Amino acid sequence: MSRPAPSAEALPRFLARLDAAASGRWEERPAQGPDLPDWLVQLAGALWDGQDPDAAGEWARRMYDACARLDGRVPFGVVHDWHARTVAPLLGEGQEDVRALHLRALAGESVAEDAWAAVLEPALRDVHRRAYPYADAFATAAANARAWARTNDYGETEAEEFADGYARLNTGANVTSCADANALVHARASAAAFAAGDAVAYAACYPFAAVNAYALALAGQDTADGREERHRAACGRLADGLAESLERAAGEPERGRGFDPGIAVPAPSITVESPGDRGAVRSL
Repeated sequence: MSRPAPSAEALPRFLARLDAAASGRWEERPAQGPDLPDWLVQLAGALWDGQDPDAAGEWARRMYDACARLDGRVPFGVVHDWHARTVAPLLGEGQEDVRALHLRALAGESVAEDAWAAVLEPALRDVHRRAYPYADAFATAAANARAWARTNDYGETEAEEFADGYARLNTGANVTSCADANALVHARASAAAFAAGDAVAYAACYPFAAVNAYALALAGQDTADGREERHRAACGRLADGLAESLERAAGEPERGRGFDPGIAVPAPSITVESPGDRGAVRSL
């Protein structure tokens, strides 16, 4: 089946929508063309902004083509497919139970809200613990403690010991409280959305923040060296997986190979060209 040619304005409108979503304006609706679910706009906007500019153009074209095939009617199963095939495997240990539930939901099985909540809470706690900016927080706490110690007549060795001990206690407590709070809030809301297969409820769970947490966790926050490059690479891997899930839903044989939860789909090798200056709306 041949792919319908887009209008001259359709792709630029899609790119403009991604730019708006990257700035948090995902509620903006296109004047023409198929609309997209808010949850997808949030995910796509975050990943469009986060990945390497040289890869973003080809990825956006893949997203646009799949959405055009679906005429904007993106099934909620894409959420389960993306989490089961991309998010959980990338995050690794601690995500196995979440992946299993997404696979069950993708296969059409009804999963109760309590079952979702029971596995999401510990999994999200681990994600937010890993996503916490530990290196930056530790450095700030240590600097403040060191300055206090020096103004209170601590010797240099004592000041360093005090700064290190304080920073470990302070940062560790902040990591725990941040991870616990986010897990408690997001697990219950996401569980309700997943159990009901409710696209509107899932959009209200702020998936823009969730995908950013996934990327930060994958990038690692224990050291600031190379963190930006690691973050862009993580966004790229998450973005590729989202495009593949959309392509499966759209039934694109050359990439998606069918929206079947029983098929293992390897990541394709993609050659990309630079989309140009990220400061302007990008064209392909």
